[in-house]
Amino acid sequence: MTRYPFGANQRLLCAKDFSGVFDHTLFKVHQPSFLILATAKPSTASARIGLVVAKKKVRRAHERNRVKRISRESFRLHQRDLTGLDIVVLPKVGIEHIPNADLHQQLQLAWQKLSKQFAKHRRQNSPLPASTPSVSTPSVSNQ
Repeated sequence: MTRYPFGANQRLLCAKDFSGVFDHTLFKVHQPSFLILATAKPSTASARIGLVVAKKKVRRAHERNRVKRISRESFRLHQRDLTGLDIVVLPKVGIEHIPNADLHQQLQLAWQKLSKQFAKHRRQNSPLPASTPSVSTPSVSNQ
């Protein structure tokens, strides 16, 4: 049985963690109801998520809580694909009118896009393995 934990080590907890993502954003994923920002962490530790659901964007508390609950659950199920990232999820105006199933689908697509962007970034920025020295054959001179 596979477990998908979601504890304190999978969450951005302090302002320093959030500002690290906002100040050093490497990846952006736009969805109709979400904007997701992410940055790569120096180590390959587990992915972490932070949620910023402003009252200005989602007026009612129960709707803000619903958005956060769905976002956390979706992240919990996809966190293994996002290892090495710090992520901030920002809902857009009008998200309270979107059904839960559509929110799950948008988040699933967002995690896939983010995972692809991160994999491409790692491929481009990883050091190439040292090539083996080529063996040169002695040249034959006609003397």
